[in-house]
Amino acid sequence: MLGKKILAVIFAAAILIKLAFLLISPEGWLGATQAFLGHYTAIMVIYLVLLAITGYYVFTSLDLIDVAVVMLFTSILLGLSLIPYLASVPQLPAAIVRVGFAKVWPAWILWAAIAVAVLYRVFAGKKGK
Repeated sequence: MLGKKILAVIFAAAILIKLAFLLISPEGWLGATQAFLGHYTAIMVIYLVLLAITGYYVFTSLDLIDVAVVMLFTSILLGLSLIPYLASVPQLPAAIVRVGFAKVWPAWILWAAIAVAVLYRVFAGKKGK
């Protein structure tokens, strides 16, 4: 339980720090973002490690169906957050198609595995919930 609370505090602090940074110094936030974006492999490794750590707590202590509902909520919230910027990135859909599976396979495999596990759990798994 302590691990989940620590992760929750890290999440809340990161969100509030980012929002404060955006409000106080948008140019500083942009500079920091540009510095990180130049290190594709390092970012990928960091995200995979963070995903493994948080995934361990999520999938060992929460019900898969609850996780799926929270993921849906988060996806919708992320989409809502990005809507104001759609005009700025008209090339993004083409870039997604162009890159295809080559660079995004870890995320695609995880999304697919979670989706299959949820469908199995809903239609063939535990009954009664």
